[in-house]
Amino acid sequence: MEYVNQYLSYLLTSTKTATEDYTYGERLVDPKAKIEIEVDGRKMLKEMPLQCNQVEEVINMYKTQGHRTNQAVMEIGMPSDLKLADPPCLRIIDTRIRYGKLHFFLYFRSWDLWGGFPSNLAGLELVKQHMAEEIGVGNGEIVAASKGLHLYEYAWELAKQRTHRPDLEIGKK
Repeated sequence: MEYVNQYLSYLLTSTKTATEDYTYGERLVDPKAKIEIEVDGRKMLKEMPLQCNQVEEVINMYKTQGHRTNQAVMEIGMPSDLKLADPPCLRIIDTRIRYGKLHFFLYFRSWDLWGGFPSNLAGLELVKQHMAEEIGVGNGEIVAASKGLHLYEYAWELAKQRTHRPDLEIGKK
């Protein structure tokens, strides 16, 4: 739980290290568009703040416009991500209040089963709980989809132990 609580902070702040191109938290609470500019004949990327805390905007949308909206979507992915060597795996967090509960619908373009899946779901569940409390509704479900769930080779031995399948081979079912 300690790691998950640290990850929650990562999801709700714009803090990032010098080696990170983005964080999910930055994209949620302080997104910046990256535009290509030319300075002295050299192309550079410049970050332009978008001035939109998506978490607070969605909370406010539900509080002021009611619970029937179909527009409360938080976007992680941006067009400029196509130029990144490692673009965000989480692309979108769609939300809906139904039957008095806040639900999240997540789409991951790719998802690391061992390293990303557990912490992503746990952290996003805490974000959902926080938002539901702020809105004044119950906590609902997470429905998640990914077109590319994978297991990196470094975690293969751990996965074989966890599943009690020592006979599994990499790349085989």
